[in-house]
Order: sequence, then structure tokens, then C-alpha cells
Amino acid sequence: MPIKKLLSIALLTLLAGCQSMGYQEGAAPVNPGGDVTLTFNRTSTVLFGLVKSAQVYVDGLKVCVIPNAGNCTVNIPSGKHILKVDGTMSGSFGVFSQTYQFDSGKTYRFVISPNRSEMILEDPSGPVGFIAEPTYYELNKTANSSDNGEFTMKPAD
Repeated sequence: MPIKKLLSIALLTLLAGCQSMGYQEGAAPVNPGGDVTLTFNRTSTVLFGLVKSAQVYVDGLKVCVIPNAGNCTVNIPSGKHILKVDGTMSGSFGVFSQTYQFDSGKTYRFVISPNRSEMILEDPSGPVGFIAEPTYYELNKTANSSDNGEFTMKPAD
């Protein structure tokens, strides 16, 4: 078999595999169900020239993968829950994570946007060029929460 044909088949197989996987990592999102409605709206923004999806977790369970300018609505039981937002591509230093108390029968809206502070850069005066400032990541996390990832989230109401 000619090498060009073999390389073409390998490339097409690789592309087909990447298309079926998309950006999603791990298990598919699920809706846990409950009497509290959470709505997540993602702003329309490009990070460093890449359009990344935002993964939303409730108590460690992935509930949404939201593309640029997308939204998602899920239902959860009332009570205290940890919401987390992370990018779909690995290599991130940190994440957004915060605990909220949700009352029965209510709707809560959140806006997810790029964490502009994450773009703090320093010049290490070396061959590497500009790198992300690691102290930012350490200063913006506690034992119970963090806001040091690619995305941040704020209540809309």
C-alpha cells in the first residue's frame, strides 16, 4: 500500500475519533433532579484564541458542558452544594469552586465568564517567554473555595 494512502487513512481515522469525542472529558453530563433550578449562562468570549467549553459540576457530578455563548439548566435537591466550573482542556492551574445554599422551589441564575485575572503574565527573562503568574493561583483559593481557573462564575440575581 502506498505510503500516501496509508497516511491518509490514518489521518481520517484520527479525525473521526476526535470528532466523536469533542472537547468533553470524562462522563457525560447528568441532571440530578430536584426542586431547585440552576441556570448557567456562558458569555461569548474567546480565551487565548481558543474557544473552550466550560464544564459545570455540582458536588463533583458533571451537570453541563457549555460552549461559548451557550447555556444550561439543571435541577438539584435543595440544600448546600458545591458548584465548580472548569475548562474542557487539561493544563489549567485552578478552577472556580464555591459552596452555595439553595432553597426549595427557587431558581438561581449564574453567569460564567473568563477569569480575566488569570491572564496575569510575567516575563521570566529567559527562553520560555511569558508565563502565567503562579502566585495568583495560590492567592485566590481557600480550603473551601477557589476562583483561580480559566472561568469564573457569579450569581446573576
